[in-house]
Amino acid sequence: MASSVAPVWPLTDIAVYPVKGEPGRPLRQAVLTDSGLVGDRAKRRPLLVATTAQAAGDLRANLVLDMTDDELAALEGQELRIGDVVVRLGRKPSSCEGLYAETVTGGDLLVGDQARVVRCCASF
Repeated sequence: MASSVAPVWPLTDIAVYPVKGEPGRPLRQAVLTDSGLVGDRAKRRPLLVATTAQAAGDLRANLVLDMTDDELAALEGQELRIGDVVVRLGRKPSSCEGLYAETVTGGDLLVGDQARVVRCCASF
């Protein structure tokens, strides 16, 4: 009997954008709370998760995962564990690539942490 291994994707980048319209600040580690990443400005949607290809442009993503665009799109509505944290991936923004996300369980994040699906749920 063949066993299936659940995919994992490395977290390649973390960034905060303390001032609207100004360049972001890359981080090697961060703390995620209910209101988003510590050091990021308050936003209606606290997190933007993107792929490495999507983040190569001018996208202001907070968390970048090494996966394909199609893989990320297929994860809409699911929960991912990345290091110590769990985020719920929501809908795609109307004006850019990636998916919005909200915090389910806060904690520490490090570049290099592995992301994996922990449960499927409805989009927010």
